This record gives sequence, structure tokens and C-alpha cells, in this order.
Amino acid sequence: MRSLVVVFLDLFQRQIARLWQVPVSTILKLTIPSTMPSKWNRFYVSTNIGLCPLALLYSCSSFVSIDHRIVFLLPHSHFPLWSVVLFVSTSLGFIHYMIEKDPPDTEQLSSLLMAFVMSVFWISTMAGELLDCLAAFGVILKLPPALLGLTVLAWGNSIGDLVADVAIAKAGQPAMAIAGCFAGPMFNMLVGLGAGLVIETAGVYPLAYELRFHVSIIVAFVFLLLSLMGSLLVMTWFRFRVPRFWGFCLISVYVLFIAVSLAIAKFVN
Repeated sequence: MRSLVVVFLDLFQRQIARLWQVPVSTILKLTIPSTMPSKWNRFYVSTNIGLCPLALLYSCSSFVSIDHRIVFLLPHSHFPLWSVVLFVSTSLGFIHYMIEKDPPDTEQLSSLLMAFVMSVFWISTMAGELLDCLAAFGVILKLPPALLGLTVLAWGNSIGDLVADVAIAKAGQPAMAIAGCFAGPMFNMLVGLGAGLVIETAGVYPLAYELRFHVSIIVAFVFLLLSLMGSLLVMTWFRFRVPRFWGFCLISVYVLFIAVSLAIAKFVN
């Protein structure tokens, strides 16, 4: 009897997982081109041609309004930009569906590039939605945005790097793991923060973009500076051999940082 219950629960979980996997996978297939000729599908490729330009236009809506009206075909008619892009892309997709009937022999550079761009688009879109949910969560619980950024957002943004670095270190590549620990946050800070500031300052130009000051940011900067300078001194002192105690020290520093941040969030307005 118990085995039947376990089998039933397993089947039920698989059905539930399939219910949300099917629409998600279908949307991804409709918007992300397949890079493998063996998985080539004429309908999905044609749909990619029709929908990808519209998705890219939506991602650039901060620069160009998708409702911007332009003259298209008819001299005295002004159509929204999104309708023009949709008409042109769907026409090209329909032509592709009627002409192309065989899969390509090899991988195409255009498909690889578009698959990469659309993957970045979906990652960016989901990150924006999660950030909005996090902001709403902070408003409901009356938590400062800086604290949410230092905890929940930082954990979600770095958990993938944590798993990858630990796996690489266990595989016998500690130099690669250490390089990844520093190169990943550097990329996020220089490229991610730089691109974000360019977009935000472009919207308020010629004025400057004003950041909301919070004491937790200064605390995070101090702890980050201490950990980086400590790692530099310890690695140099031990001739670039990282001792075991320094790993425990870094974990202790982070635990202390979280405790201080929580205390600041509770007692400082």
C-alpha cells in the first residue's frame, strides 16, 4: 500500500511539473532559435523570425517608444512602431515558411547569435520581474531597499557562482575557482553597473542621476574592502598558497557583515 502511494505521488509530481514546463518550453521555442540542425523545425524557425524582432523592440523601449507613430506604406497614415515591426517580421517569417523546407546542413552563425541575444533578453526580463517582486516584498514588510539588495538580491545573484566555484575547486582547479570568484563580481560591477547607469542617466540627461544614500551601502563597502585587502595580504604572505583558516575567516566576516546590516536596518531609519 505504501509503495502505491509513493508511485502515485511521483506520478502526480511529474504531471504538475509538466503542466508548467509545457507552456514555458513552448514560449522559449517560439522566441529562441534552435542552434542544432537535428532539432530544426520549420514552424518554430519561422515563428522566431516573426517574434524575435518584436521582443528586441520591447527590450529597447527605454530608448525608443514602441508606440512611436511612423509613416508606413500609406503616405497619410501613421502606424505604431510595434505594428510595423510585427508586420514586417511576420511577413518574413511567412516567406521563410513557404520557401525553406529542409534543415540546414551545419549550424548557422545567425541562429547562434540570435539564440544568444534572445537568451539574454529572457534572463533580463525575468530578472526585472523578480526585482519588482522583491521591491513589492520590501514595501509590504517595510524593509529598506539597500538591505534587500545586500541580502536576498545578492544571494540570488551569486548562488550560481557559489555552486560553480565550489565544484571547480573540488575538481582540482583552485586557481580557476579563485579567478572566477573575483572575475564574476568584477564583470557585474563594471559592465552591469556601468550599463545600468548609462541607461538611467540617459533618461534624466542633462541632469545627474541621484542615488538614494543608505548607511548599509557604506558598511558593505567597508567589509568588502577589508576582505579584499585581507585576501591580498594573506595570499602574498603565504606565497599565493591560501591557508585553510583564511576560508573560515572570510565566512566569519560575511556572517558579521549580515549581522551588522540587520542591526542597522532595525535601529537606523
